[in-house]
Amino acid sequence: MTTIVSNAFTVDDLEAMPDDGKRYELIGGAIVMTPAPEPVHQRVGQGLVRRIEDACPPGYEAFLSPIDFDLPGGQRVEPDIIVVPNAGVGEKRLSGPALLVVEIVSPGSVTNDRVTKRDVYAAAGVPAYWIVDPRAGHLLALRLVDGAYEPYADTAGAVTLEWPVAVSFSVADLARPRTT
Repeated sequence: MTTIVSNAFTVDDLEAMPDDGKRYELIGGAIVMTPAPEPVHQRVGQGLVRRIEDACPPGYEAFLSPIDFDLPGGQRVEPDIIVVPNAGVGEKRLSGPALLVVEIVSPGSVTNDRVTKRDVYAAAGVPAYWIVDPRAGHLLALRLVDGAYEPYADTAGAVTLEWPVAVSFSVADLARPRTT
């Protein structure tokens, strides 16, 4: 479950949070806490980041959570997967611009991923935002157009995307345990 703790915090307050295994983000002055992800969430994330890494354009890197990403306006988030140019890779965290952000929906993160972070990433100018739902085997791929996201893939089956990275996968296949 995602919990909003307050709405008047800064990055300094966020950095003072305990290292207790939970994910803390700063969005709109609120500290948002998300528990550690479930195994299916991690399985999908690991499989997808491998595909994205292999497809990254030269000069870009893909990262799997937990990783801090600083946004304009003193906000800091932890996307499940993010692709940034090498110039955006700092010693301790990432900064914009991002090429792609992926959030993998967990039962406690539905509103945060589908509404809150969608708005935050759009305002930050992230050109591509993918929302992956392992339970439904679904991918919603969004493209930023005139400051708002528009779908360019919305499927529960196999998908092949050519932008912003060229990848093919099925969320349902990524969610299954490996047998070999």
